[in-house]
Amino acid sequence: MENVFSACKLKIGHSIYVLPSEVPELLIKGAILVDIRTELETEIKAFGVENVIYLPYYDLDKEWESLPVNNPLIFADAVGLHSKEAAEKMYQKGYADMASLSGGITDWDKDGMPMKAGKYQPLNGPCPCMIRPHERK
Repeated sequence: MENVFSACKLKIGHSIYVLPSEVPELLIKGAILVDIRTELETEIKAFGVENVIYLPYYDLDKEWESLPVNNPLIFADAVGLHSKEAAEKMYQKGYADMASLSGGITDWDKDGMPMKAGKYQPLNGPCPCMIRPHERK
């Protein structure tokens, strides 16, 4: 099977970084987005696509075997830092058909890609210590 990431533009060593605009075609080709953000982060805003697995980064070391081995994986987080580390961990475990989402959900949202609202509203305001998440009705 051809590597679905072969046409991706950004490669550094064995690491492949996909741009948000490249993801829809990769999902059509069978890739799965692996969202490694915390549950609270995914409840604020989420990727608006069907092929998503939620596996928080802090659970990756003990749950990595639950990831499919027959599908290309795209690791994604908030801004692209932990997804790079997750892809590197999986590379060390023998996975080869994977990539990291460049810029994470921040660039995904900024680029106008499909989004899904979670049950909490994003936090904002003058002092983060005084703000509480509010559930959407």
